[in-house]
Amino acid sequence: MDNIVTFYRNSPEAITVNGERISEETITAVMAQFPDAPDPRQAAARSLVVRTLLRQRAANLGIEADNEEAAVEKLLEREVKLEPVADEEIRRYFDANRQRFRSGALFEVRHILFDTTRDGSDRATAQKAERALFHLRNNPEAFERVAAEESCCTSAKIGGALGQISEGAVVPEFWVALVNFGKAGLLPQLVETRFGHHIVMIDHLALGEALPFEAVQARIRDYLTGRLEQLTYQQYVAQLIGQAHIVGIDLGDQGPKPAGPGLPAE
Repeated sequence: MDNIVTFYRNSPEAITVNGERISEETITAVMAQFPDAPDPRQAAARSLVVRTLLRQRAANLGIEADNEEAAVEKLLEREVKLEPVADEEIRRYFDANRQRFRSGALFEVRHILFDTTRDGSDRATAQKAERALFHLRNNPEAFERVAAEESCCTSAKIGGALGQISEGAVVPEFWVALVNFGKAGLLPQLVETRFGHHIVMIDHLALGEALPFEAVQARIRDYLTGRLEQLTYQQYVAQLIGQAHIVGIDLGDQGPKPAGPGLPAE
C-alpha cells in the first residue's frame, strides 16, 4: 500500500488545456523530439499545450483542413498578420552592427568549457565558471592550467586551444561574442552557448574587410523577417495562453523575448 501511495504522490499532475487532457503517454512519445532540451518532458509538454491551443482555436473558428497541421497553418494565415520589414530598419540594423559584417575574419582562440546543460539549472557549475573567470582576470597566465583542470572540452589537453577559427566553424552565439569583443584578450563575461558556459581568450585576430551594405542587405532582411515572424507568433500564442484554462504545467513568461545579439548569418 505504501508503494502505491508513493507512486501517486510522485506521478506528475495531469495536464489539461481548457478541460482537454494531455496523456502522459503522449508526452512521453513527444519527448523524443527534444533530446537536447534540459528537461525533455517539460519541453514536450509545453509543445503539446501550444499545439492543443492552436488546434482548439482552429476548431472554434470552424476551420476545415485535411489534417491538424494544415488547419493550424490556415489558422495562422487568418489570425496572424505579418508585417514586412521596412528598408529603413534594415539600414538601421546595418549601421548599428557594421563590425559584424566583414569578410574573411579569423580568430585564434582558447576556451574553457563548463557543462551547464545537463539539467538546465546547474547553478553550482555556472558559479564555478564565474569564479574561474574572476581568477583569470587577475591571472591570465594561468589560462592553460585552468583549462587542463576544469574544461570539459577535449581541447583541455592542449590548454583549451581551438586554433584559428572563422565564421561557421563554431556555433553562432560563440562567433558573435568574438566579433563583438573585437580585440585580443580575455572576454570579460562568460559566453553561453548550447554546450554550456565558456571562458574565452582571443590570442590573435584578423577582422577582414568591411562589407558594403549592398552585399549584406538581403541577408539582413531575411534575418529581421525571421525574427519579426517569431516575435509575432510568440505574441499570438501568449494571447491564447492568457485566455485559456491550463492546469498541470507552469508555462512561465510567454511574452515575446528580447532579440539576442544573433548575427544574421543563417
